[in-house]
Amino acid sequence: MMWISYKILHAKYIGAAMLDELTCKMNNNCDEGSKQIFEKLNKEFDKLNEYQKAAVLDHSRALLVNAHVGSGKTTVLINKIMYQHFVKGVALQSMTVLTFTNKAAQEIKDRIKNLNSHIKDEDMKFFGTFHSVARTMLTKVLPIEEIGFTKDFSVVDPEEALELYDRVINENKYTVKYRNKLHKRLEKLKQGSFLYANMKHDDDLQVFYAALKKAKVKSNVMEFDDLMEYSVQLLQQDSYHPEWVIIDEYQDCDQIQQNFIEVLCKDKAKLFAVGDPNQIIYSWRGSNKSAFENFKARYHAKELTLPINYRSTSNILNAAKALLENGSGLVGIRDAGQPIVIKKHYNTFNEALYLSETIQKLVETGLQYKDIAIFYRKQKQAEVFREVFINKNIPYEISIRKTLRDIPVLFWLVRLLKAAVNRSDRDSLRYVLRDNRYGLAMTDKQINKLFDDKTEPGIDAASLLNKTKDFEEWCRNQKTVSPQEIFEYFDMSLYLMPTSISFKEDSELVLNYLQEIWKYIEYRGSTIFEGIKDFMNTAALYGSQILNETVHKEQNSIKLMTLHASKGLEFSRVYISGANLGNIPMARNEEEQKEEQRLFFVGITRAKDYLEISYHTSPEDFGVYSVPSPFLRLIPEHLIQSEDYGSRASSLTALRKEIKHNIDSRKAETMEASAPKSDYQVSPTIFVHHEKYGEGRVIEEDEDNITVHFETHGEKTFSKLFSQLKYL
Repeated sequence: MMWISYKILHAKYIGAAMLDELTCKMNNNCDEGSKQIFEKLNKEFDKLNEYQKAAVLDHSRALLVNAHVGSGKTTVLINKIMYQHFVKGVALQSMTVLTFTNKAAQEIKDRIKNLNSHIKDEDMKFFGTFHSVARTMLTKVLPIEEIGFTKDFSVVDPEEALELYDRVINENKYTVKYRNKLHKRLEKLKQGSFLYANMKHDDDLQVFYAALKKAKVKSNVMEFDDLMEYSVQLLQQDSYHPEWVIIDEYQDCDQIQQNFIEVLCKDKAKLFAVGDPNQIIYSWRGSNKSAFENFKARYHAKELTLPINYRSTSNILNAAKALLENGSGLVGIRDAGQPIVIKKHYNTFNEALYLSETIQKLVETGLQYKDIAIFYRKQKQAEVFREVFINKNIPYEISIRKTLRDIPVLFWLVRLLKAAVNRSDRDSLRYVLRDNRYGLAMTDKQINKLFDDKTEPGIDAASLLNKTKDFEEWCRNQKTVSPQEIFEYFDMSLYLMPTSISFKEDSELVLNYLQEIWKYIEYRGSTIFEGIKDFMNTAALYGSQILNETVHKEQNSIKLMTLHASKGLEFSRVYISGANLGNIPMARNEEEQKEEQRLFFVGITRAKDYLEISYHTSPEDFGVYSVPSPFLRLIPEHLIQSEDYGSRASSLTALRKEIKHNIDSRKAETMEASAPKSDYQVSPTIFVHHEKYGEGRVIEEDEDNITVHFETHGEKTFSKLFSQLKYL
């Protein structure tokens, strides 16, 4: 009782302290506009609970906020920025706010602009993803010329970078092994590893890497990793530093991002980070399970916690907490809600049929499609749902990152525009000239002669070259330019071939894409040339909005996505498909299994009101067993509603022991048996191993076939000609 009273008093104290500061500010700023801003700000602060207010008001030089799932971490981060700017007077230009998605960065900017409409994006130029902020720093404040680039450099996406790799290797006749793994090899090279896989001797990787760096300087282009590495290098030497560094989703930071944060804070910058160690699911991308402990040790940081989950019913939350090593700190405020439903299906197709009927009934009762999401472990699982939903006329969206290569005409257009805004970008121009569908189908030999001024270009090549060279001057001489005028400037109709079947569709795609660029230019208030250049780099970093279109354009649609893609989202009803051993988790070693357990936790905590998890008795994928995921065994039985689910095992190790015990018991039984079943039956003591089904007992055999009983899969018959059974 005393603890509750203390909490109430503490909350009142925090609220009063914040109110006093706002009142003081309002008294000192008598104009009506300022009063309205502080009144809005007071309403925002009033919505915070005591834990959130404590994080916003904290004055520590370094603060780490352990934000449990659904606890309002984004709200706290935004309020921290607003408090520092509007109450404490810290300029937005003096803040560096780092996020992992453009959506998160834009939400922060929009909330601040809603509070004060006079604030522009330019005032928040260091708000964005790590890569976009690094790029802004390289173009705005860091001496990039010292490393050979100019401030109008271009950003190349991974696919464009591969073209550059190939050109450097081929022009210099380097011997580079494992070229399909070149990105990975270069990462290893930076860590000091020259050999890869089963290589016994060095190849030309080191000299290739040195030549590649020179080629990028000559072309004035950077890859994503270059943005971070050069920013860290120059920040170490430069006097620039922000007053505040604020980080969202800190648990996802890899080593280079942590280095970036460290050099930003090298002097007097204050540091504020929010994240959730229970959602570390990207170790394959470089995030580290020790990130929080390292942060506290490195910066002598204070740690606060946001424990209250506002999202999920208590049944869903308690199921999720059971997956955590220590879930006691996570607190819910909602009622119990419905139990967790665990359902058995024959395979994904049967489940898709069941879900299509279930969804249609739910929609008839008033639920919207957009309130429903289906999660799976592997992207290919979406295909079955897609086919069934098309057949049943159910609108859906599949969350999958497309690239411009998926739309050839747009990829060609983007390379043309990149060549036009960066005359050093010969690789983009090379692609435009070489393309045999929209370009001029020139060979590399012809293009090289053209670049070396050893040949007169043909009429078409001369026209295209002149258009790219003169583009900046043409833009300057135009008072206003429309998407249609850009279309006509580059003679796009000629390259899109008016006689082709795809001309109408390609023309619409090009004009729509140019229209997207114009919206961006108008929003940013930039000049045409600078706006196009900036859009090209932004599109490389984030992808273009036009690529977010799905088969069905209705916003009110079922959302299909992997468990990884679900992070940061929430839905009223969530269905997790294929929770089988071998699929969830896919991993084999202990560390990977722990990460997969956290991934499953992330999926479960996306559900607000209803959660249903399925497993399949006849899974289609190799290496997936017909038994439920061991993670389901961790969920307390009283939270579950199921007609056919149950097990004694409570962990992955326990499940394996349970299966092994059953197999060993069966072995003992068969050794005691003596009577043969048929003329062709072999001794019941013979056991075999199958790569997918594991260890099994031979129960019948003839000249052509062999039948094996597997403890976890039942009886399977194989042709002797094609089976891959190994006798034990």
